Amino acid sequence: MSVLNTERGGMKTLLAFLLLGIVIVLAPRLWLQQTDGPTPSLESPDSTFTNFQPGMETQHSVERPHASARQAPQPPLGEPSDASLAGNLQEIYRLIEQGQEAEAEAKLETVAQEAVTDPEMRRYLSVLWNNLGALKAKAHGAAAGVRALETAVSLNPDDAQSRLNLTHAYWQLKDPALTRDFLERTIELAPQDPLPHLALADILYDRDDLTGARLHLEHATERASQHPDLHSYLKFVTAKVKRAEQAEQRFSTRKSSHFMVKYNGHEDAQVWDRVLDILEDAYREIGQKFGYFPPEPITVVLHTRQTFPRATGSPAWADGLFDKVLGRIQIPTQGALTDQAWLTRVLRHEFVHALLHERMGGRLGAVPTWLNEGLAMQLAGDPWPDIDELVQGEITLIPLTHLEGGWTTLPVNAATVAYLEGNSATLYLIDRYGMQKVREIVGQLAAGQPIAAAIKDRLFISYDDFQRRWVHNLNLKLKT
Repeated sequence: MSVLNTERGGMKTLLAFLLLGIVIVLAPRLWLQQTDGPTPSLESPDSTFTNFQPGMETQHSVERPHASARQAPQPPLGEPSDASLAGNLQEIYRLIEQGQEAEAEAKLETVAQEAVTDPEMRRYLSVLWNNLGALKAKAHGAAAGVRALETAVSLNPDDAQSRLNLTHAYWQLKDPALTRDFLERTIELAPQDPLPHLALADILYDRDDLTGARLHLEHATERASQHPDLHSYLKFVTAKVKRAEQAEQRFSTRKSSHFMVKYNGHEDAQVWDRVLDILEDAYREIGQKFGYFPPEPITVVLHTRQTFPRATGSPAWADGLFDKVLGRIQIPTQGALTDQAWLTRVLRHEFVHALLHERMGGRLGAVPTWLNEGLAMQLAGDPWPDIDELVQGEITLIPLTHLEGGWTTLPVNAATVAYLEGNSATLYLIDRYGMQKVREIVGQLAAGQPIAAAIKDRLFISYDDFQRRWVHNLNLKLKT
């Protein structure tokens, strides 16, 4: 309960108190509440800002004054500018309620935050910025609301609701600001909300702290019954942690600047050093080519040839894989010391998948497999030959639309054709339009566009036209 201090006269204090009494009690604040919509896939645990419920309880609610309080002596009136400020804030609240976000934001920008020293007034400003952030997120997506939510938290750092709203936005955007320190502070303010625990468990998993991840998963599970919208994400993180615990028991670990390598078997310094050297070279070279560097260390798990298929569920023809559920590169190490060319090719290829996974915010499945594999072959520096170099005469191609899903169930011959096509189509895309356009297409995919819309938006041609042009280019090569 906030108390009116009658010794600190001024219209600002009185009006702030009265406005808070009206706004927070009758319509506390809009906040980012997830819907009970379709369950997201395990590789894409996204949330949406679609249901804004006024009237919910807030961390700093203000009770209506009792009769005795209303009968207390009123503080002396302040300067007209104070009254003007209070009226301006009330107008901003009305604009937000009416959905006029641009007008509300313009007026909020005119309020110098550093000049507002009254705690109650700062709380009220925080409410307005929070409401504006929720409104913008609902209308335009999480990214649109982040700045306003950050401002709300800066004005009132101890407010649980605005911090939870910002946590939801950061989580949905995979924002690097969603750090361990940020989440631990959120948990202090809102210990009963499962999302901060879940997000922290995910971060600890990425840092190979499976014990810490398991602890926060238990806290999240205890609190998730009233949050069905988070059940899919809970299952996703739980599955990752359990699989890693089962598959990587008693593994040794070594780290470099950007990688964590886990080794199944007796420690071999030569294997460690060679793998880490190859990966660090790939990080610098491929990251520069693609214009993106993964912000967090990538985990690489090295299996023996005997345990690799069972531990990863990979097909017999696979030399290695990037597990998009676990977020780990996994390869067998048999022959690693005798065939460095093979080891380099496999590690660089799988690193591209890991880089794309990070660039897509964990939604690697949103990249069509032909493009995902094609980029891995092209950027790794060891691409396959183009189709025209292997085939002479008439050939029948599989439509790219049929090569957008998984390939793990393909027989060896069909898998070879799929890789050839993915490599060829991606090579044409890079040669014809340039890497900048490829980066833009991946950016559109990360933003949620399907491949057809991304190509139309960035290349100004349809998906069908792109395929026809690629095939025509192949035919010209075959004829010459």
